[in-house]
Amino acid sequence: MNLGQVADELYGLAPAAFTAARDEQAGRARASGDAELAAEIRKLRRPTVSAWLVNLLAREDSGQVDDLLELGQSLREAQRALDGGRLRDLSGQRRQLVSALSQEAQRLAEAAGQAVSAQVEREVQDTLEAALAHPGAAGAVRSGRLTKALSYAGLGGDVGADDAVAVWTAPAGQPAQRSRQRTASPADGRETGPSRPARKAGTARRDARETGAAQRARREAEAAERNRADAAEDVREAQAGLDEAEQEVTSAREKHQALQRQIDELERQLDQIQGESAQALRILRQAERLRDVAARALDGALRRLAKAEAKASQHQG
Repeated sequence: MNLGQVADELYGLAPAAFTAARDEQAGRARASGDAELAAEIRKLRRPTVSAWLVNLLAREDSGQVDDLLELGQSLREAQRALDGGRLRDLSGQRRQLVSALSQEAQRLAEAAGQAVSAQVEREVQDTLEAALAHPGAAGAVRSGRLTKALSYAGLGGDVGADDAVAVWTAPAGQPAQRSRQRTASPADGRETGPSRPARKAGTARRDARETGAAQRARREAEAAERNRADAAEDVREAQAGLDEAEQEVTSAREKHQALQRQIDELERQLDQIQGESAQALRILRQAERLRDVAARALDGALRRLAKAEAKASQHQG
């Protein structure tokens, strides 16, 4: 087991499972007698949700990620050559690839049961854009060991890739684990010299104990600082989620209030229309009564006319 192998395993885990798995791996290394590796493992930082998603893309969809990084190289070459036509063509491919990878990241998160906020989506896109623009960011994304998102402001600025990658892959021919300095011992063929007096031996043992205690205290302090940093990251992500939720609540409240105002206006109009309808109904009833009266008057006049015509016909006969 070496640090690179441990990092590969840990940075494939969801952020919520990272700390416990890291401490377990450090415990295994310490139990096997490799205190230095255990200390290195404990220094590994838990990834943010966005960094974890980009790591998943590098592992689960390496083909599209490689396409993205190759496209970034082509874009940089076209920029150096001031090839406007090629830049336009490549820019279209750039938008399609970033969009496709962003959607794939959302799918991977959903499959893992991980909620993705709008801020996390932006950080994933910013990291992919940085990988397109900067070779260092491209290598960081390809490593699959990101601890935080990347961003690129342009003009040759630094993207912070060195601080964002937990463990860089060792060059070919070199071990992934860090090099160690061996301490001199009789097995090295060196002469250890004559035995020291008991007093000096006691002093050496006391110094060794004090050194060991200081090293343990330092490791505990480093572990406490990492836990504090992890907790601070939890707070940051939770605060970002709360801020986003508050914005959604505010937006929903404003929309509800606007719709309620429309309802109130419509109800006012409805009351007015209902009043006008009642008035029109009263006028209708009155007009119907007048019509009925007129109809009866016409009927009476027609009967009188018929009688008068009958009498007139008798006299003429």
